Amino acid sequence: MAMACSASVASRLSRCFVTTQGCRTTARAALSGDQRRWVGVASLQPPNYVKVPISVEEPEAILSEMPELVLSPVPSAPSTIASPNPGSGITLDTPIAIQQPSAGATDVANVSMPETRFAELSNGVRIAAVDRQGMCASIGLFVGTGSRYELPEFEGVSHMLELMAFRSSAHLSHLRTLKTLEQLGAAVSCRVGREDILYQCDVLREYVPVALPLMLSNVLCPSLVSEEVAAAHEHIAEVQLQLEENVEGFLSEQMHSAAFSGSALARPLYAQEQDLPRFTPETIRAYIDQHCGPNRLIVIGVNVDFNEFCKWTSRSFAEFPRPALPVLDRNAVVPTVYVGGDIRLEKPNPLCHLMIGWEIQGGWNGASLATFTVLQMLLGGGGSFSTGGPGKGMHTRLYTDVLNRHHWVESCQANSVMYTDTGLFTVYSTVVPQHAGEFITVLARIFSGLGWLKPEEVQRAKNALKSGIHMNLETRGVMMEDVGRQLIMAGRVGTAQEFGRMIDAVTDKDLVDAVRQFIVQKPTVVSYGDIGKVPSYEQISKTLAKGCP
Repeated sequence: MAMACSASVASRLSRCFVTTQGCRTTARAALSGDQRRWVGVASLQPPNYVKVPISVEEPEAILSEMPELVLSPVPSAPSTIASPNPGSGITLDTPIAIQQPSAGATDVANVSMPETRFAELSNGVRIAAVDRQGMCASIGLFVGTGSRYELPEFEGVSHMLELMAFRSSAHLSHLRTLKTLEQLGAAVSCRVGREDILYQCDVLREYVPVALPLMLSNVLCPSLVSEEVAAAHEHIAEVQLQLEENVEGFLSEQMHSAAFSGSALARPLYAQEQDLPRFTPETIRAYIDQHCGPNRLIVIGVNVDFNEFCKWTSRSFAEFPRPALPVLDRNAVVPTVYVGGDIRLEKPNPLCHLMIGWEIQGGWNGASLATFTVLQMLLGGGGSFSTGGPGKGMHTRLYTDVLNRHHWVESCQANSVMYTDTGLFTVYSTVVPQHAGEFITVLARIFSGLGWLKPEEVQRAKNALKSGIHMNLETRGVMMEDVGRQLIMAGRVGTAQEFGRMIDAVTDKDLVDAVRQFIVQKPTVVSYGDIGKVPSYEQISKTLAKGCP
C-alpha cells in the first residue's frame, strides 16, 4: 500500500536567492516596486481560516448521512423502458442545433475560478479544500514530521509509518480496510518525506465521508497489530534494494548525506536493517503521540464541498480526539548546516554517474523564490535519445551545448530539491567513463556562458515554467499535494497566477547573480559506477569555481 506520490508544483517552484559576495560581487536584483512585491512567498497573503468547532454527535445522526454502500451488489432486472436516442439517424456530417440554456441556468462565461478555502478545527487541525466540480476527489493528510525531525531513538520510524499505512485500525481490520477501499474503487498511497508524511486517497466524491475517516485512522487510531508490524519488516530490505536499482534516487540520498553531513537533513529517508529493533508497535505508537498532534496535521481536499469536508473531518476528530503538541520550533530543534563533500561508489556499471550539487540558501522561504526555478528551466537538459518537441527542453543550455555537442554524454539534467530553510541545486549526468574529467570542464563552461543570456531564451524558460505550473495543476492529485506542501513549508498558499508574477519579475541579472551565489561554494560531488577517471575533489572544486560568469 505504500507507494510514491507524484511531485507537486511546490517542489518544482522550490527556489530561493540571497545576496552573495561570490566572485567579489554583491548580487541584488534591480526590481521595480511592483516587481519586488513578487520575489518570494513572504509576499503572499496568509490564509483566512474559518473556525470550525468539534462537537460530539449521536452515532445514528452520523450514520443517517453516510452514503449507501453496496458492497455485494444484487443484479437488478433490466429496464423495459428505453429512453429515445436523440442522435439516432443523424450522420456525422449533419450539423446539430445547439440547445440554448434554459432560464436560470449558469452562464459559462461568468463562472469564476475555483477558490481554495481554509478552516481550522478547535484542536488545531488545518483544513484546505477546493471544489472544481469533478466527479473524483483527491483527499490527503499531511503530517508535519519526517526524517528531519526524528530524535535518535526514533530514527527510521517515519518510514515505518509509511510501511504501516492503511492497515488495521479501530474502524476496520487490515482485510476489511482493503476490501472496503477495493469496493469504493479508491486508490490510496503513502509517502514519507524529510519534512512531511502524506497519506492520499483518490475516490468518487460521494464516498469521501467513508474514505476520509479510513485515511485519518492511520494517525488517529491505528491498531498496530504485532503480526502486521512483523510482516512489514520484510519491506525494509525490499525498499533498500529498489532504491539501489534507481541510481538517480540512490545518488540523491547520498547527496543529502554528504551535503549536510552531521545535520538533520543528512539522516536517511528510508529505514535500514539496523533500524529493525526499533520497528515495534510500542515505538511507532510513541512516535505518533510525540509527532502527530492535531496542530501538526493538515487535511486537504480537491473536488469536495468545503462545508461537508469540514463537517466530516470534525466528526473524525470528535470520535478519536488527540491532545495538541507544543508548537514545533523547527529551526531550533533541527538546525541544518551545509558542508559539501565527496562520495565515490565504484560499482560494476558501464557508465560513470555524476551528481554535483550546491546549497540554495534560504530554501522555499528565500527572498527570490522564482530565480532558481527559472535557472533550472533555462539549463534544462535530458537524455541523448530524447525525442524533441515544444516543452521537451530541446532549446535548453544543457541540451544544445552539452548533449548535442558531446556524444559521450548520455544524459544531463538540472534539478533541485527544496526545504523550509535550505535546498540543493544539482546537475545529474551519465557519461562515458574516460570523459568524466572533460565533463567537469564542460559544465564549468556552461555556467560561465550564462553571463551572456539571450532575451528570447530567458523568456522561453519563463513561458515553459508558467505553462508547466498550469498544466500540472490540472491534475487534482498534484493540486492537492501542492497546497499541502506550501502550507507545510511556509503556511501560505500561492496561486498559479501569483507564482507567474514572481517568475515574470526575474531578470537576466538575477540569473547571473544566482550562479555567482552558488558556484563559489564547496560543491557536493557523488560519483557512481566506473569512476576511475573522475578527477579529485580539489580539482573538481577549482574547475567549477572558474565557471563563475
